[in-house]
Amino acid sequence: MLHQREGMLARIEATLIAAALGGSSLLTTGCDSEPEPWQSTPTPCTAGGPGTVDPEPCDPDPLRTNLPPLWNGLSVDIDDCPILEFTVTYNEPDAMIFKAMIKVESNFTYDAIGCTDNGPCCPEVGWQAHECACLGVMQNGPACGETEGLGLKDNGHPNMERDPNCAEFNNSVFNPVVNIEIGISRVARNRERMMENFPGCTEDQYTMMAVGEYHSYQSAQSCTVFNFDYDRAVVETYNEYAAAAGWPAHPYVVP
Repeated sequence: MLHQREGMLARIEATLIAAALGGSSLLTTGCDSEPEPWQSTPTPCTAGGPGTVDPEPCDPDPLRTNLPPLWNGLSVDIDDCPILEFTVTYNEPDAMIFKAMIKVESNFTYDAIGCTDNGPCCPEVGWQAHECACLGVMQNGPACGETEGLGLKDNGHPNMERDPNCAEFNNSVFNPVVNIEIGISRVARNRERMMENFPGCTEDQYTMMAVGEYHSYQSAQSCTVFNFDYDRAVVETYNEYAAAAGWPAHPYVVP
């Protein structure tokens, strides 16, 4: 069973405070997008929330930075538990890189929405533009690759429930636990594809290639030619967080 980690209610409260102060949870990654009417329309949901809340602390937490909250009031340490869990599940070598990706993608905003009608995997049959968007903390969705039902409704459409008080939120693409699993599994698949297409690279090079491919498909051209702009932004945050957490940082090289 998927578990919504401790801290979700605090995150929602902080997001609402940020909105009241004039902030926005609409974030984009590389493309411009205006809010769509559906984004402000309440979605009917089944009672029974707040879904699954795991009261157990994430201990030990080697990713914890104890850095001050971001401008939106959110802690950079709120998603550490699922990051650590799915890094192990998908046999990825460096959990901290995903924490840095979340910062770059969404500033840890669980209901962030980026560009709609996003390719190359959309539109799927019967899907609407807003279902093919950059969604959640890792700005992804269930459109590409095998997700084994993660983030999908029974009818095969993305589950885009944003209210943690709804039972449907348990498997929503906006649930950080679901979103982070989709994101990390996608990077792991990118790594496998890079290892097949470009044999002989180092583990760190494959990480940079796989992370760059997450942002821009087919951007990797060789062990040393990949998505420099995106990877540079991720590595900058990665180095900051690794230093704050005492994490054994990988010496990633981005030209």
